Amino acid sequence: MKKIFKNKKFYIRLINILLIIFLLIFVPCVAIKRATNYEIYSKPEIETKIYTVWHIETFEGGKQSRVNYLKSVARAVEKEYPGVYIMIKTIEPNELESAFEENKPDLISFGYGVGQTILDSLSPFDKTYDIRDELLASASFNDELYALPYILSGYAIIRHDALSDEFHCGYTGYTNPENIYSSLSLHPIEKESQYEAYKDFVYNDNVFLLGSARDVFRVDNLNKVGRASATITPIDTYTDLVQYLGKIKDDELTNRFCELALSDEFQNSLVDYALFSTKYNKIYFSGIYNDMENALFKCSIGRVFVNL
Repeated sequence: MKKIFKNKKFYIRLINILLIIFLLIFVPCVAIKRATNYEIYSKPEIETKIYTVWHIETFEGGKQSRVNYLKSVARAVEKEYPGVYIMIKTIEPNELESAFEENKPDLISFGYGVGQTILDSLSPFDKTYDIRDELLASASFNDELYALPYILSGYAIIRHDALSDEFHCGYTGYTNPENIYSSLSLHPIEKESQYEAYKDFVYNDNVFLLGSARDVFRVDNLNKVGRASATITPIDTYTDLVQYLGKIKDDELTNRFCELALSDEFQNSLVDYALFSTKYNKIYFSGIYNDMENALFKCSIGRVFVNL
């Protein structure tokens, strides 16, 4: 009996040892296999990519910043391309040349006065997205299209009354409003910024102004609240207040960004910015912005890749 009992104890211990060995081998294998199924241990299936868009403003906009327009396009692209992140960075015009020497973006939004700085880095476009012919011509160089005009603005003469005789016009150093006022035999009495010229108009009834769409927005609001009774006459001869998109990296995503920026959906949203579409479709149908849009359809456009 004692021998049987001892043998029984031996077999029980042996089974326990084998069970422990089994658990030591099997459980870790199962645990590792299951752990690799969790996202934190598995290799990411979506590759993260970061694109950069530089935005350079050489003239005042309208109701709100053009950066917001770019951001809304960027969010739409990110939804279509999981893992892609688009950074919008504002660069001052006078800092662009030195910034270009250090690094370059994938896309660049720019206006008049800086075109020659970036021309050599741009890739040409082979699609026009129903942009107006005269605007396409303004973005061409050596018969190739190097940028897409995607936001349009314009000028207007703004008067308190017919007796106002002190002419003011803001100066940026990048645009060329003298193409307008010289043809009207006018000359500003001083050199000042666009906002300083607007303030002179607001606080002096004797001042009249060659302003931009930003000034039209400001003064139209003053008229609406009864703080002014100014006359706004849109200019229908010339404008160089155009924002362009250029691509430095030419791939599917940068082309899609440009396509969306020129889509009817986003172009129609320019009414929220008090700015204008570069396409043939109208987006305003009454009021001063309808008048300004109609005037812009008649304007000649300067060339962005030619120094002023």
